[in-house]
Amino acid sequence: MLIPIQALASSTVNSPSPLVFWIAPIAGVIAVIASLLLMRYIGRMSPGGPKAQEVGAAIREGAYAFLKRQYQTIAIITVVVFVLLWVALPSGYLGVGTAAAFLVGAVASLAAGYIAMDNATKANVRTVAAAKDGAEKALKTAFYGGATMGMAVVGLSLLGVSFLFLLYGGYTALFNTVGVTQAATVGRDAASGIVGMGFGASLIALFAQLGGGIYTKAADVGADLVGKVEAGIPEDDPRNPAVIADNVGDNVGDSAGRGADLFESATGENIGGMIIGGLISIATGNLIFLVFPLIARALGIFATLIGMPFVKLNEAEAKHPMKALRKGLMVTTIVSGILFLFATIFLLGNGDFSMTFFYLYFCLLSGLAASVAIDYITDYYTGSDRGPVGRIAKASQTGAATNIITGLAVGLETTMLPIVSLVVALVTSYYFGTQFAISWNATHVSQITPFIGGIYGTTLATMGMLAVMGMVLALDGFGPIADNAAGIAQMSGEGGAEATMEALDAVGNTTKALTKGFALGSALLAAQLLFQTYASEVASRTGKAFVVDISNPAVLIAGFIGAMLPFFFSSQAISAVGKAAAEMVEEVRRQFREIPGIMDGTGKPDYGKAVDISTKAALRGMVLPGLILVIVPIIVGVLLGPEAVGAFVIGATLSAVPLALFMNTGGGAWDNAKKFIETGQYGGKGSPAHAAAVVGDTVGDPLKDTAGPSLHVLIKLLSTLSIVFIPLFINLLHLI
Repeated sequence: MLIPIQALASSTVNSPSPLVFWIAPIAGVIAVIASLLLMRYIGRMSPGGPKAQEVGAAIREGAYAFLKRQYQTIAIITVVVFVLLWVALPSGYLGVGTAAAFLVGAVASLAAGYIAMDNATKANVRTVAAAKDGAEKALKTAFYGGATMGMAVVGLSLLGVSFLFLLYGGYTALFNTVGVTQAATVGRDAASGIVGMGFGASLIALFAQLGGGIYTKAADVGADLVGKVEAGIPEDDPRNPAVIADNVGDNVGDSAGRGADLFESATGENIGGMIIGGLISIATGNLIFLVFPLIARALGIFATLIGMPFVKLNEAEAKHPMKALRKGLMVTTIVSGILFLFATIFLLGNGDFSMTFFYLYFCLLSGLAASVAIDYITDYYTGSDRGPVGRIAKASQTGAATNIITGLAVGLETTMLPIVSLVVALVTSYYFGTQFAISWNATHVSQITPFIGGIYGTTLATMGMLAVMGMVLALDGFGPIADNAAGIAQMSGEGGAEATMEALDAVGNTTKALTKGFALGSALLAAQLLFQTYASEVASRTGKAFVVDISNPAVLIAGFIGAMLPFFFSSQAISAVGKAAAEMVEEVRRQFREIPGIMDGTGKPDYGKAVDISTKAALRGMVLPGLILVIVPIIVGVLLGPEAVGAFVIGATLSAVPLALFMNTGGGAWDNAKKFIETGQYGGKGSPAHAAAVVGDTVGDPLKDTAGPSLHVLIKLLSTLSIVFIPLFINLLHLI
């Protein structure tokens, strides 16, 4: 029998009907349907001429071949971890529930990556055909291709979390007659029980992002160094043996990898937010606080659907297509803010217009404001017409050394403003959360500690930032599609498309950098709520307050190990790219030497050999760094205890965030400095400045597309892993 939540609560607590929970899965279904409709729309568009279709088919075939081999490797790792969670550990520690949730998260993350890559390899060639009808149509084709990924990822995440929550006890909490405290406790336990889903999504996202990043950058660096610098041929020239592998890499790294990356962001942070919300629900007897993170994400989906039609390119913006894309993001942000206002009043406040619930609204707004700030900061540091990119391009006139020095300086500089923006969001949301608790306590019998209120405020800030994820993912998907389309236009010689695609390609670098900044920003905000989730879970299981005391040698040691790990992990990822790129360079040189007629167009390069080099390098290079991230925190927890794991996670987060910002945004600036010179500045293509910029770009490539994006996943993987293995950490003897 369905009963209203208020029947469970005390007379002083007003709650909406539990039926409001269904807003979340309904929004998830709508998002998936929207993705399918967009996929159908893209599929019915003209794929262009036969030559463009031939090139597009080669890229698609290569992407599928890699993904098949990568997923086979990931499947083996997934099965091993599944068995570890279910069977290998002592009975009662983790069990089948966590293992099953892990498997659901892993499979869903793989599906998100597959959908992203599949649609990108369909939309790329159609974008080339659309470009013949103008920049507006080409931009929309690439954007709708990206939106297919965006809506699928947010929809699958919301559906997965919603239904697992119901299955693991949420249904009993929401729809069955139980006592106030029991209902809230059962609901929070249900959210805690599906943390394994976040762990599974994070683990698979790490391998997908890391493997795809190694693949794409091995091909890209090899193609650029030999093709552009040594042979003096244009980017994406069909005479370059690595050109197909390079374009395949855009899909397996920037599409499949990013789709899995953002899926795990949405999943893990949603679960963590529900666990924190459960603490408020237990204190108040009001389950809306538990399920509101899901509803906030649902409202973001509705806002994204409203914002998508506003992505339009008029004549005045023809040379600045980023303005058209930003319009969609701004409309989505504004609509999200309006929907949050109504949700705060009528769901959280149940019609109460008092200041108590407006404090929570301000928390949501702080997350939205952080997403806007990240957008503008990223555009400033990576935009082709902005000062930082101009400085790197100008420095290229005096050689590769000054290009690299200036690029390093810009990359280091990029860490300040994003961190300040995110810190402001954390402080603001925590303050308003504490004010909510104080205001609530003044008028209700049930009491909320200001600390828990503040933590819930940061939770809502994270949900506010994640609300625009569908639109941000659409912009991210736009990037590799535009990049691929530019390459297909060059290789196929499709007349009338090259100039348009070059402009969209440059913008694509900025949108990809924006998504990385967004993913990292959400990871920083999520680090707070996931760590508090870890702390509260340890405290509830041990029966004592959780304290990270750095005067304890074990805790200090773990903190240093955690701070070191992102650097060591990045070194392994970059080293894998370097080794594969060197092998690719030698292969391209060999083909130029030994295959007659390549340079005059009478001979055909062996594209398959280059694809094979990147594939093998990616599969070799992704396993060791990924396993290190799983094994090290477990060893720390087993030997040093749960407090040491807390310090380990804090240390890793504090070093990973600025390191990832440096790599992601700095690498994007290096790339666009090269493209800025290619527009004719400082001598244009083929000039000494261009050669220096290409070298700088190759330095930035593994930073921005391999190591940097993987650090987003590292932060959340360590957090979710630590929560999943809490029973192991507190039940074994520790050496220190």
